[in-house]
Amino acid sequence: MNLSIAILAVSFLPFFEARNQVANFVIDPPPEGKSVKPALPNLTVTETCPACDGKGELVLEEPDYGQAKGRLGPAKKTRKKCPLCAGRGKMQAFMNPSELALQVASDRAAFAAEHQGRGEIAVGEAFVPNEKYDSLDKERLKLVEAAFGHPCKKCNWTGLEPCRKCSGSGLVKCSNSDCKGGWAVVKTTTESSVRKSGSSSNGIRSNNGGLRSRSGSRSTVRKETKINVSPCPVCGGAKQTVCPDCGGRRAHPCSKCNGLGIKTKGSL
Repeated sequence: MNLSIAILAVSFLPFFEARNQVANFVIDPPPEGKSVKPALPNLTVTETCPACDGKGELVLEEPDYGQAKGRLGPAKKTRKKCPLCAGRGKMQAFMNPSELALQVASDRAAFAAEHQGRGEIAVGEAFVPNEKYDSLDKERLKLVEAAFGHPCKKCNWTGLEPCRKCSGSGLVKCSNSDCKGGWAVVKTTTESSVRKSGSSSNGIRSNNGGLRSRSGSRSTVRKETKINVSPCPVCGGAKQTVCPDCGGRRAHPCSKCNGLGIKTKGSL
């Protein structure tokens, strides 16, 4: 799913209206048995896996790093279940917190404009009917303000903060130092000693004046490099792995407000 479309589909207006209703219960308590529970909108989105493009599997074609010298025919292809999405083709993640902050600002402005258009009076983040505002003392006004709450300074109502380890992408680079584009390329060099023997005239004269031949041997070192190419055992050919901190969800519930989106006593 395209992230920009998901952002447009999310609205914080019901959340603000529910909080405002709770705040006004301080003035007019609700009928017995009626309650309102303000809840943030669903901030998760299902997106196409970036590794397999929604197919659920990877088709890996072995690259040539010299291991294929002398091979006949096309490069070997390997099919395997996508390790990022576990073969589902989709991944669930939180929406981008910075994009959500823009949506919050837009919805907050629309919420304020609606209530101001009714002639209501702002009490902190809440709005109360104009005809009831004058009858409220300072203590009651503080209760109204507290009932609505104030935005958490860290997440600004969203209840989310981006994952620091993956910078909000949900993915991290493969940690295998031998990984090259999803393939583990390992070079192994071996040395072997080869001894050659034989005889030769070395220019030394014998007692009778002739050249004397001497037998002997000499050693040479032979080096052989082998290249092994196989799907990376860490990323499985995907070139990247799911972020271990956020599990690929790009964000965490806000650590300051515990994901509530509002300022709490512990976050003052």
